[in-house]
Amino acid sequence: MGNDKAPGPPGFRLALWIGAAVLVGVAIMIGVDWPMETSAPAPNATVGGTRALTPPPAVLPPVQSPRMVADQFFNRAMTAHETGQTQQAAVFLPEAIAAYQGLEPLDADGLFHLALLQLAAANLGEARATSERILATAPNHLLGLAAAAQASEQSAPNEAKGFWQRYLDAYDEQQGRAPEYGHHQRMFPMLSKQASEFIARTPGNAAPPTGAAKKSAP
Repeated sequence: MGNDKAPGPPGFRLALWIGAAVLVGVAIMIGVDWPMETSAPAPNATVGGTRALTPPPAVLPPVQSPRMVADQFFNRAMTAHETGQTQQAAVFLPEAIAAYQGLEPLDADGLFHLALLQLAAANLGEARATSERILATAPNHLLGLAAAAQASEQSAPNEAKGFWQRYLDAYDEQQGRAPEYGHHQRMFPMLSKQASEFIARTPGNAAPPTGAAKKSAP
């Protein structure tokens, strides 16, 4: 038969009950939270007077537009070209050119980026054609004139001289007229210097362009 009596003498049992009561009282005084079975709190919910430790939902990175991706390709390709990393440039330039061509029709800023990439890849005829697309709608566009001049310096120096002269003539009047000017503001001192130096060292008269873009009122 099992022993139904509590172990120990009555005095011992009384001491156990008193000790348990004291522990509970101390726990209540210091604010111990007793464990309870509850459902998982919502993120950042308040539990027991404190913030729950459940992490907030992950924030997804912003989705990049195709133009943003093309601009990243542009920066990578032009950096490789300008720093003399010829092997990387040989890979990156065609990728960047294809990225912009896949975004047609391009605005003036996109066409200028494409013309610069074509210049860096030594595709001078394509760069000239791209720059003239800018000038077809904005004949005095400074970036279009600069790209057309650079594309023509070797094959048609007198036409390049004409583009550079138009660039200098339109410089003051064009300031602030196109949003893409602000994106490339640091280029203008260099372009103006290049225009003046090319005109000074190129003999003969400036020739009008043979393409569709000819000088006219803005």
